[in-house]
Amino acid sequence: MKHAFRFLISAAPAPGDRVVLSEGDSHHLMRVVRRRPGDPVELIDGSGRIWPAVVCESDGPAVVEVGEPRPGPARSGVTLCLGLLDSNRLDVLVEKSSELGVDRLVVFVSQRAKRVPEPDAWRRRRARMRRVSESAARQAGRGFLPSVDGLLGFEETLEEIPAGEGLLLDSRGESSLAQALARPGPRRAFLLVGPEAGFSEAEVGLAGRRGVRACRLGAATLRSETAALVAAALALDALGHLGLDSDTPGPAA
Repeated sequence: MKHAFRFLISAAPAPGDRVVLSEGDSHHLMRVVRRRPGDPVELIDGSGRIWPAVVCESDGPAVVEVGEPRPGPARSGVTLCLGLLDSNRLDVLVEKSSELGVDRLVVFVSQRAKRVPEPDAWRRRRARMRRVSESAARQAGRGFLPSVDGLLGFEETLEEIPAGEGLLLDSRGESSLAQALARPGPRRAFLLVGPEAGFSEAEVGLAGRRGVRACRLGAATLRSETAALVAAALALDALGHLGLDSDTPGPAA
């Protein structure tokens, strides 16, 4: 399949409109990917739709003419709550989970977190993570853009999880994550993955009292970012958004 270059716009256009791309996107289109008049591109605005477009002008600000929109992949209903990791590992995890179709990423501070950043440093880190997430979602052809939130405390994170929708990864869990996802229930999932040192016994107990089920994820000890991506893929498939058991994609928005 030929790769489609996608660009983010701030407002939904009408078919036939001509849209002027931002300075940064114009530079990328003309100088990096070298699109020229007549070449196809796509536009997204984060609302779930994708507009095919054709480059009209590539001198100065790039101008594209918009066609009829189509729905992109539906929202998945999966929220990934991540214990604080170092910047590089968080960036990779944000990128890959956004490609897969996770709706929201929440970074939290737990008892075993290391090197909690100062507020200003975290704001800069979160801004970078949002750029990484946006770029990954655009490349993957997702009409919706994931949100990236934090830093939250562990209890604050638990308070955001509706009853019966939370699953916490821990080797002390009574069932596997796959078994928990296979049970009838809400068509959403909030996955909690701890930092490198995992969750404390007190945190697992607190989560259980708040209705968040602890689940195992195989016999091997995985890095936090690996466990998070495996868990996200299992949840996305269980909710019908990966189509691993079918040639038919999940429902469109």
